Amino acid sequence: MRKAIARLLVPGAYAAAVLLVVGLALRLTTRDEIDGCALLFYVTPWPVIAVGVGVLAVFWAWKKRRVAAWMFAVLAVGAGAAWLGANWFWHPLPTRRGELRVIHWNVSRPTSGLPAVARWLRAQDADVITLAEGHRRGFSNLARWQAEMPGYEVAEFPGEMTCLVRGRILAQESRMIARNSYGALLQIETRGRVLTLVQADLTARPRQSRRNAFRNLTDRIAPHFGENLIVLGDFNTPRESVHLAPLRAEMANAFEAAGRGLADTWPMPLPVLSLDQIWGSRRLRPVSCTHGHSLRSDHRAVIADFDFTDPAPGAPVP
Repeated sequence: MRKAIARLLVPGAYAAAVLLVVGLALRLTTRDEIDGCALLFYVTPWPVIAVGVGVLAVFWAWKKRRVAAWMFAVLAVGAGAAWLGANWFWHPLPTRRGELRVIHWNVSRPTSGLPAVARWLRAQDADVITLAEGHRRGFSNLARWQAEMPGYEVAEFPGEMTCLVRGRILAQESRMIARNSYGALLQIETRGRVLTLVQADLTARPRQSRRNAFRNLTDRIAPHFGENLIVLGDFNTPRESVHLAPLRAEMANAFEAAGRGLADTWPMPLPVLSLDQIWGSRRLRPVSCTHGHSLRSDHRAVIADFDFTDPAPGAPVP
């Protein structure tokens, strides 16, 4: 019986080994630069590689293939170390709140659970809140969010995006930036400051290239790099993507700059990909970034505090 099971498992082990080794090679080289290989890059993040080659090490040890077992054991340790180095951050705990608090959360189209989601959001005391899947396509939750979040102006956009601002929304526009990908550009006023806010929700289809979506999003953002600019959303693309390079050159990822713990946000309760992100321009300095935990969504919320680098309007010049 054992030999029969082994004969069935060996082809699967070889296939898994090829998949994981190619995924590892992509992660160390081109990542998702080549559209035809992007899917494999997305489905083999560091923890998947670490666990996968660890299981293969145990399997080959069971098969008494000592060389293969040791090889995969070493790969498992290396992949685990790479995951710790790339996805875990240990910035000091903040001693104060920043001047501006921003939240992004994919709330998974809440219906009966909307009041509980709103209760958690109110407790965070944020100035700006953006929600992915804040409503269902073809339906509106605008009135419900307005009732549950007093003191906020609320706007809904295509792509199931919702934005709440404690202050004023001065201007807004939205458009499809690529197939199944959406972006909204807002000018808002909060805490006596004017900010430019770009909320994005990119395609979740694993086989669809993100290239056009990120190119069009960057073209839209570029004229505002010198402003108090925040770009955030459910990018459905990990932080390591090559398509984020233009954004990374001009802005700071809040969790990379000031976060503590695991950067990954999806899927709950064992996240392995950092799909949900908040980025700030050089006129905003990240003070802290944390993640909220809730089983009401398969995404973790991202909570970021920023300071403004320029003096507040009317402040005395030293």
